[in-house]
Amino acid sequence: MKFYCNIVRKSFSIVLCTAAALSAAVLCGCNDHAADVDMQLKKAVETGRLGAWQESEKCALSVLKHDPANAYALLLRSLAAEHLGKLDIALASARQASENAPDYFPAQYSYGRLLAQNPESSKAAVQVLERALKLRPGNRNTLLLLGQCASRLNDDRAIEYYKALPAAVQKQPEIQTRIAIYYLDRRDRDKANLVLAYNALRDAYQKKPDNPVIVLNMALFLDHYARNKALAVGFYNRFLRLTEHNPELNPTRAQVIARKSQLL
Repeated sequence: MKFYCNIVRKSFSIVLCTAAALSAAVLCGCNDHAADVDMQLKKAVETGRLGAWQESEKCALSVLKHDPANAYALLLRSLAAEHLGKLDIALASARQASENAPDYFPAQYSYGRLLAQNPESSKAAVQVLERALKLRPGNRNTLLLLGQCASRLNDDRAIEYYKALPAAVQKQPEIQTRIAIYYLDRRDRDKANLVLAYNALRDAYQKKPDNPVIVLNMALFLDHYARNKALAVGFYNRFLRLTEHNPELNPTRAQVIARKSQLL
């Protein structure tokens, strides 16, 4: 059985409160066209906040019809398309926005975030998110995505991204689980890595002892690396109790039951 990483699933909304003002600033003069662009972008932002994503996309497209290079409209369209399930359009629009506004953090971050959703695009995501990080050093969402993508690539920089997070974020159980898996994958390089992996798992468990993923990871570590069968069985039993009413985990539960029978 493999280790599991309890990835936090969050909807990373892009706050573009200043998009309309910024777009108007790059237009020459206060003419009717500028006022219309300003109005459409503001409407796209407001309708998006209300969850009216079709209307938000319509407003963004209205701007793009006359100004196809407008990075703010592209970004708004990308966000609307994503919420409407049109992921190819969302990705293409975000890519255009990032190319048109290389110094605008939301454009780089949004494109990198969308790339990160596909494990096969992890390398490209890291490149884009690195640009975002230079524009906004220390941004936690960017660092989290960089750590996730670097881990997929077995890139040693993953731990650097995690350690650059604020201490309180680093100590979150989900992040400690990722750190544990990072060190566990490198246990053959240095014996101390196995200890570091255990310490991270222990910290995660102490904070969330009822999280089935963390409990299972503790069981697997104790079983396959610490070679402590008695403790491993205890954690396997705890996992089974925590998940007894979760039919979606029945395949994993079956594996745990089979492994337990081998240890007893």
